[in-house]
Amino acid sequence: MERKTVATPSPSKTHHAPLPENGNLADHDLRRALNFIVRDALPPVSAGLAVLYTIFTVSHALVLSERLALPMSLTAATTALVLFGIRFFLSRSPLPEKWAHPLVAAMFGLVLINSLLHLYLSAEPMQTTNLVLLVIGAGFLFLSTSWLGFSLLVTFISWTGIALTAAASPQWTHFGFALFTASVLAIVIQSARIRTFKRIEGLLFQNERRNVELETALALAEETRRSSETSKRDLVQSEARLRLLTGQMPAILWTTDTELRFTSSLGTGLTALRLNASEVVGKTLFEYFQTAAPEFTPIAMHYRALKGESVTYETQWNERLLNCKTEPLHDGDGKLLGLIGIAVDITDRKFAEEQIKNSLKEKELLLREIHNRVKNNLQVISSLLNLQAGYIKDAHARERFKETQDRLKAMVLIHEKLYQSQDLTSIDFGGYIRNLAVHLFRSHQVNAHAVALHLDVPQSGISLDIDRAMPCGLIINELVANSLQYAFPGGAHGEIQLAFHEDAQRQITLQVGDTGVGLPENLDFRQAESLGFQLINSLTEQIQGTITLDRRGGTKFTITFRH
Repeated sequence: MERKTVATPSPSKTHHAPLPENGNLADHDLRRALNFIVRDALPPVSAGLAVLYTIFTVSHALVLSERLALPMSLTAATTALVLFGIRFFLSRSPLPEKWAHPLVAAMFGLVLINSLLHLYLSAEPMQTTNLVLLVIGAGFLFLSTSWLGFSLLVTFISWTGIALTAAASPQWTHFGFALFTASVLAIVIQSARIRTFKRIEGLLFQNERRNVELETALALAEETRRSSETSKRDLVQSEARLRLLTGQMPAILWTTDTELRFTSSLGTGLTALRLNASEVVGKTLFEYFQTAAPEFTPIAMHYRALKGESVTYETQWNERLLNCKTEPLHDGDGKLLGLIGIAVDITDRKFAEEQIKNSLKEKELLLREIHNRVKNNLQVISSLLNLQAGYIKDAHARERFKETQDRLKAMVLIHEKLYQSQDLTSIDFGGYIRNLAVHLFRSHQVNAHAVALHLDVPQSGISLDIDRAMPCGLIINELVANSLQYAFPGGAHGEIQLAFHEDAQRQITLQVGDTGVGLPENLDFRQAESLGFQLINSLTEQIQGTITLDRRGGTKFTITFRH
């Protein structure tokens, strides 16, 4: 079954930036988050302060003395107008997050100017309570340590300057400590809020990370489920195809577990054995064959397969001959699940093979008999020619009869070699050349001390079929007979050479030569009218060969042709 690779889905597009590995925020991430919080708090704070300073404008004009009413009312009215303008601006367009703290600092500065002006004009230490409330409010409003520190520093310097210009009294010292305590409280509030926001943001990021991981896990699970469904569907289809295929096979396919109990059995071969799959599945090998003998061939082969071998064997069952193969069956992890085997009924094939073998034997005997009878008939013809030659007085005519007998002997030797060969289609041509040369020397009654025979022929290994052996044999007969008759007149001494070789390109070279007087210079053997040369040229064309003549030191004919 094909394994499918499940790709891990990427995080959702709603996640704007990679999540930190440990769930903690970097400093710039925290600053951005706090700036967003401050920016979101500006509209209600600016609106509330604007309304508050509108009330202060009216109350200052009604309650304060004439010396204080005018400047305080004007300052409060100006502050209210600025705050209303900020609120209007914030409602028209979103404020960039980097301007959140500077705008808060500006609002703080307006409130601080009102409080300091009131403190300066009244010269009463009790008015420091306005600064105390402002400082504590700054601790709640500012979420940046640098902006808070700057605001506190400006407040302290301004208060100290006013306190030094006023008349010294214990109340200034008392309210100075109160202002200092409020500043510390503001810093503590701001630090606590920052830690809380940082923790909350960390938890939010962790939660988002878990959501991403959950989404990834869900997507992976969904992909795995789809892959599993696809694999299951493919497996069902593969099993159906396999069952359909094996159900039509002229064979038997079976599986067993590790205890050699049949777990499945398929194939039309069950019908030939007069079996049903339901009769086999569930039985052990020993129950089916009704024996547990380890030397019984199927049991012995299954034991070998359990050891990891792939075994092939033949066995006979229910009068049918089966060719079987059994091998181990493993799961994806290499664990042995059992065995799988196939058996093909080869009874009819074996019967046909035996018939073919018997038919071949009969044909071989018949072909041997044909070669033997052809050889015998040729020998009878040769004997008749020999008897007829005894009644002929003309020496030239007797010589023609003698040449015909030699040609018949060359053909007789071919059929004799074929009769003795193993395949009846080719002969060992090296041995044939030796036998033919010896026969020609005996037939012409050559003096071995005068004319020597030199053979350069391999002992064995070059075989020719009858279509090439017969022409080559007749060519050798004509050329050797011609050398024996005409090359050494008056009992001259010399040598006849015979060579036969095959090169790596399967090119065969046949050479027949002598060291005799040679052919006349004006003789063209290709245009000669003699029967011998006509036979040589015709037979060379028949084997699709070429023939050349070398006149140096006698006569040498070279015939080449493809094997």
